[in-house]
Amino acid sequence: MKPNSSPLKKKKEKKKAKPSTPFPPKSQTPMDELAGDSRRADSAPPLPHLPDDMLVEIFLRLPPEPIHLFRASFVCKHWRGLVHDARFLRRFRDFHGGTPPVLGFFNNQPVSPLFAPTSDGFAVPGAATMRHGEWWALDCRHGRALLLDQRHGRLLVWDLMNGDKHYLPFPTQAHLERVEYNGAVLCAAGHADHGDCHLCPFLVAFVFSQQSDFNTSACVYSSEISVWGEIYSIEIPNVLVTWAPTPLIGNTLYWMLDTSGGAIKNECWIVEFDLDAHNLDLTREIPYYVLDKYNRQIVLMPADDGRLGFAGVDKFSLHLWSSVACVDGMVTWAHCRVIDLENFLALEAVAACQYVPDAVGYAEDANVIFIRVDPNIYMIHLNTMQIEEVSEKGAYWFVFPYTSFYTPAKALRSCFIAHDCHRFIGSFFS
Repeated sequence: MKPNSSPLKKKKEKKKAKPSTPFPPKSQTPMDELAGDSRRADSAPPLPHLPDDMLVEIFLRLPPEPIHLFRASFVCKHWRGLVHDARFLRRFRDFHGGTPPVLGFFNNQPVSPLFAPTSDGFAVPGAATMRHGEWWALDCRHGRALLLDQRHGRLLVWDLMNGDKHYLPFPTQAHLERVEYNGAVLCAAGHADHGDCHLCPFLVAFVFSQQSDFNTSACVYSSEISVWGEIYSIEIPNVLVTWAPTPLIGNTLYWMLDTSGGAIKNECWIVEFDLDAHNLDLTREIPYYVLDKYNRQIVLMPADDGRLGFAGVDKFSLHLWSSVACVDGMVTWAHCRVIDLENFLALEAVAACQYVPDAVGYAEDANVIFIRVDPNIYMIHLNTMQIEEVSEKGAYWFVFPYTSFYTPAKALRSCFIAHDCHRFIGSFFS
């Protein structure tokens, strides 16, 4: 035996000489070498950033629904700064033709939610707790909604995008019993582009009819001075204002009157309120034989020529009418467009329709008309003739569509535009 040798050492050497197994050996790469590889990967040069001009051009081409800019604003602070820039937002609205998307609609159907969203990711949590017996929808326009708080006898002007709520008292005379109401909300800034009116002052025009003396009155509330203006009245026997949607054409509002029990029961009359002249007047009539053709369900709206018009559905044909002034000063009505709905609806929807289709609403800011083909609701974009089915089904009588572009407001805490982003909102605004 050689010096310094031992049986233990020989045993170890024998073990080393063992033949290899069919399994691959475990990695013998040292941990510091692996760490070095990781450090080399981390130190790789970052991908080049796109120039701001290119990013802005990409953002401009996002769809107009607020959820898309909302998501882009969460990517990083730099993107948020680009998206929230006032000049970019003006360009974004102009790029999309100044036509805000329809995000949903209010309605007064007891079995349906007070607010039904029509745009992906848009929700109004505050409306989920509002009951139909306590609230009544009156109007939506220029990014605001007008609701009647029936429990407290007051009006609510609500900006769903930035969360601002303004409660208004009733006009003094409107507190009387047996009074029928209607109203409209609009931007008071006087600009032609109403794509971003969230920070502008507003007006509320309120019309009411008293069953005791059949006076129909109107007055205007200004948010700039926080008071109601003078009340203007006309007397029309046995005629009351209805809850139908209110169109704004130029600076004039129009309301339908219920004449079924009055002296002019063979026609449907319309009262107009000129916001410039502060004049309330009985203006136009629609013969009842025309109303009967549409099951007495029509929606007043602007016609293509800028005059007052209305829409009605006869079977599966959507008829658009326009008022025409005659030489003698009288006003008549003329067909200006007929749309065959069967060319746009699926055969299954036509076959499943249980009742006569009706026109139930009009989004003034977006030129979109709402049609009920029971049990479904459809939006018809009159500019492009595209049709969309609303996911929320229901037997709606009238709907009040809400439209708006994206606005960078902290109210996204309460109005969760994107369901998949709401978990980040708290940290974003902290």
